[in-house]
Amino acid sequence: MDICAGGTVSVGVNSISFTNDHHKECTITSCDMPGWPTSEPVIPGRQGSTPGTGIVDLSEPAIAGTYTYTPECCDQGTPPTIKVQ
Repeated sequence: MDICAGGTVSVGVNSISFTNDHHKECTITSCDMPGWPTSEPVIPGRQGSTPGTGIVDLSEPAIAGTYTYTPECCDQGTPPTIKVQ
């Protein structure tokens, strides 16, 4: 999912893949999803024309709900969300 836009994942997934189209790495903070890692994940930045990608491993399978997070590289008023359904 795009780090600045958020997205949807399936109930029960054990990891979430993020893409980062910025030229610098991006730290994800303040996620309220159960199972989110205690250390803040860092998604690598774009290399040339290829967006950076990173996988966030969850400590427990995702449960249904909508969870907000803060990507420090995105300038937006409303934090993106991860919707688990």
